[in-house]
Amino acid sequence: MKWFTSPLLLWAVSLVAVWCAMAFALHQSVWGQQSSRDLMVFGAIKGEYFDWTQGWKLVASQWLHVKAPHMLLNAFVIGGVGLAVEARWGRVLPGVIALIGGTLTQALLVILEPREFISGASQAYMALCGFALVAGGVSRVGLGLAWIGLLIGIAIDVYISSHGQIKVGHFFPIIFGIASGVIAKAQSKSRFDDRAKGGSGFAKPLD
Repeated sequence: MKWFTSPLLLWAVSLVAVWCAMAFALHQSVWGQQSSRDLMVFGAIKGEYFDWTQGWKLVASQWLHVKAPHMLLNAFVIGGVGLAVEARWGRVLPGVIALIGGTLTQALLVILEPREFISGASQAYMALCGFALVAGGVSRVGLGLAWIGLLIGIAIDVYISSHGQIKVGHFFPIIFGIASGVIAKAQSKSRFDDRAKGGSGFAKPLD
């Protein structure tokens, strides 16, 4: 797979592009902090104002960020881990896991934290990292990046933000990603076992 056809790398690049577009639209420096309230018209969410007919925001909000370093971290992890996971699991499944994990988490946060602003791709990258750690077949570099992404996210929750514990917005997608990885690995093993039982002497495990 050529790196420039990677959906997750394209997602990472698009995070930077959207950030720059928002800075231009808001007449701000690309390094300036963006306001969640200003971003609501573009898809950022505040649960108490959210209507389920605005379901598109559950996806769009994942491309919006308040701080440049947060956006860059998300882009780095999604692109780096994404390339490593796609090398083993193909171009479709990892992106689907990340997008679904992120979208379900946004929906959960609307219900559980209605007074909080909701945006960012860290939910999606947590799901992707959880998947990478258990699905199997991911390179050491990819696993290292996944661990780094998870540990940074958890450290920010526990030591830097006011939460003092892992946020539900990070905990849930990690569990979702791990569960998805376990299922994918089990199905992969099952397909290999089926081929082996079919009498082929050339069957290889998929991880």
